[in-house]
Amino acid sequence: MYIYLPEIRSRQGEVIDYSFEEELSKSFEDFSEGDNLTLQVGVSYSGGKVLISGSFEASIAMECSRCLESFKQKFRANFKEAFTVAQGPPVGDAPHEIALETANSLTISGEYFYLDEYIRQQVILAQDYSSLCKPDCKGICAGCGTDLNCSACQCSESDDPVDMRLLKLKELRYGN
Repeated sequence: MYIYLPEIRSRQGEVIDYSFEEELSKSFEDFSEGDNLTLQVGVSYSGGKVLISGSFEASIAMECSRCLESFKQKFRANFKEAFTVAQGPPVGDAPHEIALETANSLTISGEYFYLDEYIRQQVILAQDYSSLCKPDCKGICAGCGTDLNCSACQCSESDDPVDMRLLKLKELRYGN
């Protein structure tokens, strides 16, 4: 995902809209096959800065933090940023090096504005910290490991759950 800067500069102050659709695994190793992104971005140039604003919608393979089942999480987020246009040649030779420098320092050098790394970071920040497959997910039993969404717990109520790390202390107390 890139934008040709001379086109933006020639239309000073005017917002130019771009749309991108991409499978994230083709560009980034952080994502699984089938993770998709739809990006809408408006770009303008004013006073040595490139201003971007837009939104994205992503569908990412996640693992539920309660039951550990895989599921697809869909989410959307908005962003707005100002990038300073630096004079001189780009920092690296490869587009991914230039994209990394652009995202981390919020500067653009060269004739292309590579959005990839900046958008990757925005997607990661927009994800839920503790993602759930469904809001009422029951999780797994700490004793027997049964997925409580699918079946009842296999532990008997008389079982006293013991942390295996503390088992020796229980033996000392009861003299076993």
